[in-house]
Amino acid sequence: MADNQLKSLMELFQHRLFRIPDYQRGYAWEEQHLLAFWEDLSNLQIDKVHYTGVLTLELVSADIYSKWEEERWIISRGSKPYFIVDGQQRLTTSIILLQALMDTLAEDELLNFNSKEDIRNMYICQQAANGIKKAYIFGYEKDNPSYEFLKTEIFKDYSSSSQGVETSYTRNLIEAKKFFKARIDPLDLSQKEVLFKKVTQQLKFNVFEIDNDLDVYIAFETMNNRGKPLTNLELLKNRLIYLSTLLHEDEESKSILRKEINESWKTIYEYLGKNQDKPLDDDVFLKNHWIMYYTYSRDKSNVYADYLLNEQFTANRVLKKNVQLTDIQSYIRSLQESIKVWYLIHHPQKFEHEEIRAWMHKLKRLSLGAFAPLIMASLLTSDHDQSIVKLLKAVERYVFILFRVSSRNSNTGDSHFYRTASSLYKKETDLYSVVNDINNWTWDYTDIESFKKQISDNYKKKKNGYYGWRGLRYFLFEYEIHLREKSGSSVDKIDWDRYEKNSDSIEHIYPATGTDVYWQSYFDSFEVDEKMVFLHSLGNLVAISQSKNSSLKNASFLEKKNPSNSNKGYYNGSYSEIELTRFKDWTPELINQREQELLRFLIDRWQIDTDGITTHDLSFTNRVFGVGN
Repeated sequence: MADNQLKSLMELFQHRLFRIPDYQRGYAWEEQHLLAFWEDLSNLQIDKVHYTGVLTLELVSADIYSKWEEERWIISRGSKPYFIVDGQQRLTTSIILLQALMDTLAEDELLNFNSKEDIRNMYICQQAANGIKKAYIFGYEKDNPSYEFLKTEIFKDYSSSSQGVETSYTRNLIEAKKFFKARIDPLDLSQKEVLFKKVTQQLKFNVFEIDNDLDVYIAFETMNNRGKPLTNLELLKNRLIYLSTLLHEDEESKSILRKEINESWKTIYEYLGKNQDKPLDDDVFLKNHWIMYYTYSRDKSNVYADYLLNEQFTANRVLKKNVQLTDIQSYIRSLQESIKVWYLIHHPQKFEHEEIRAWMHKLKRLSLGAFAPLIMASLLTSDHDQSIVKLLKAVERYVFILFRVSSRNSNTGDSHFYRTASSLYKKETDLYSVVNDINNWTWDYTDIESFKKQISDNYKKKKNGYYGWRGLRYFLFEYEIHLREKSGSSVDKIDWDRYEKNSDSIEHIYPATGTDVYWQSYFDSFEVDEKMVFLHSLGNLVAISQSKNSSLKNASFLEKKNPSNSNKGYYNGSYSEIELTRFKDWTPELINQREQELLRFLIDRWQIDTDGITTHDLSFTNRVFGVGN
């Protein structure tokens, strides 16, 4: 280490330019980090300094910066280029704040006698006298997708090479700028001058310079775990780039591999953050890929990152030639291809094939269970759409029957199907065999007696019968799809996202508060416990397209079908609601009849082996009428 001293931003940016290297993660700070940074500035007294933290730098060697076309001219004039090993989050935040501050100034306004151009030249970008050459004082290496985004979206510069790639990191950049702009806009000029002085002169960084080129990778892993911890995916990228420097290969091959690593991670971060409202979790992706790529064993189930970082991709294994260039190459190429499929799995609407799209939607609503790696392997290795459809059907049936009907332990079959995913990916088995295997597991683990006991216990202990069944919401939605298809319509009347989140999206036709004279005429002859059986009968539950107001919920069946003071009646509701309008009244006998119709749909739709148990046995309203056990 060399050059250990406290420096302000103004001192730090004297004849230096900074690059965030390719092994670094992107901008990871979120609102809680920005709030803490802003509070530090707000509480900083005008005559005090604030220790901002460590900034670890590595002087860029001539053989690297000699290839930098945009920056060579400013380096030749005396500016020293540095890689930021640690402290990039704080430094990036400071630069974003300065840019947000400049954005609020008029062209002729000064901050402490500094023009916008002065500030820009000092901290953001300098332009040569001929007006053609331009060098950014602060930024990312070109291989990072945040490189162009920082220039175009944060610094508001035009770039002909911008590809519009967005990731969770680029989203954090733009959110940080919005955060600061919202707080700077209300300030008057004198307040902005105080803020500018605090950021550029009163924030003090403890600056270290690293001498040893190889130490930088180890330093990154150890130093960057302060603040917001590095994810395993971030650590893995750094590790692989580090290992590329140790390979027993020529420099050109190492350089090509390093570029491939950067391109792979660029793709990974692009697809992880493609849906900005619901970015995908990088560790979840990495774990599922690991299950598929390597041979799974239960004793490693929670230590996949330890396996990758401490067993597979280590310096010792590279130096002993147990890991070679082709090993790293195959792994990162697999990651790059797999992330695209992983994105599709979580965004079924993006599938072009109609049946695959439909069944992936079902699995997203239900649960992928332990089958995510297996589905990913099938999409990567098979180009036969109908085989994939058969797999998805088998998986959906397995998950529903075992976990929603038979109440099996949530980890039933996990290890087996994790290993199957690896076998399929390595082409040690085929989809035909996999589908048969899943179906055999389903037959073997179906337990309709357990389902019967589950509903019986719900009635006895929770007093909610079928209404307390965990599979109810998905089951009624599938029945709705069945009725839509039966009608020949392609229009959905229930939106799953709203339906799933709304506790009122499943209605009791005969209501809990059945005090209306209409309901009394049909149900008052029954005991309280018997009324409860009818209330929570499968036949008395319906998926509705829109919530009813409280008065309509408890209204008579005739009023529910076609209310006089509302357009929320069954007559214009979901397909399931419309089906109810075929009934003139809603009686205990009809609840029993509809319950058995829905149970028959349950058995037929999922091809359930009932082992001699009939719909009469599963219909608890039968017992009220003295039928069944």
